[in-house]
Amino acid sequence: MRSAFHRTSVVVLALAMLASAGVAAAQDASPEAGSSLLDGLGLPVLEVTVTGDGVVAPAEVAAGPVLFVAHNEMEGAATVDVLQLPEGVTLDDYMALNDGEGVLPEWTADVVVAGYVLAPPRGSASIVLNLAAGDWSVAVGESELEIAEPETTLTVSGEATEATIATDLDLEMGEYVFTFPDTLAAGPQIWHVTNSHTIPHHAVVFPVDRLYSADEVAEGIMAEFGGTPVADGFSFDASVMGPPVEVPVLTGGQEIWMEANLEPGFYVAVCFISDPGDDTPHAMRGMIDSFEVTAEG
Repeated sequence: MRSAFHRTSVVVLALAMLASAGVAAAQDASPEAGSSLLDGLGLPVLEVTVTGDGVVAPAEVAAGPVLFVAHNEMEGAATVDVLQLPEGVTLDDYMALNDGEGVLPEWTADVVVAGYVLAPPRGSASIVLNLAAGDWSVAVGESELEIAEPETTLTVSGEATEATIATDLDLEMGEYVFTFPDTLAAGPQIWHVTNSHTIPHHAVVFPVDRLYSADEVAEGIMAEFGGTPVADGFSFDASVMGPPVEVPVLTGGQEIWMEANLEPGFYVAVCFISDPGDDTPHAMRGMIDSFEVTAEG
């Protein structure tokens, strides 16, 4: 299972449809550590290790941008979150969202998710986080692994320094909108992603066969789940031209830097998360964008 905010009925079904078509479910966009453009940024490194006994992490790090690297020693994939839960809410409560029916509890509006990575079995993954001072939970958001202590506390201290990281794309997730450009170059890139809204957002970026309008995508999604796909319209089956990429869930005010590597072609970005207490995916509120990726040079 993925991070708890992903477990809405809409995204579960969407990814199941992709998997049934022979495509892997939405992959975390964070590449394996050691092969990433992020490694060359010269940032402080926050390394954690996931074992059967628990999460091994430093007790304290300085505030500001850090290269977060998760090493997974388990046989199954591990989503490793860096988050703050509201008072009285436990990791078990957070993970119980995985079994929900798509409506997030009201308390999820007060969860702070700085970011996460999906570390493959016996592998590593990385992303750049911008951590504010305070106590953070480093937790395995993966209920299918047997981990004795799936959570540890990380104290972030000091004043954050302003990030000066060269990026290829500045992507804002705003009030039910994305700011993808009309065209984007192919190949490995560093994306700077910010959630400027008060509600959690993410993006699943699907390869598609042509450019689609937001209305076409919304109509196609509704038709898919109604069992009557629109002829010549958007459908997840038509999107099976390669694995989708996921921009991780971020809560309001958070930012990350991640690596993405898209092939030339057309893409649709969709946010499947719903507001706390509501079951309407943000895609149905207009949080859909389309763009073209062109060959380098």
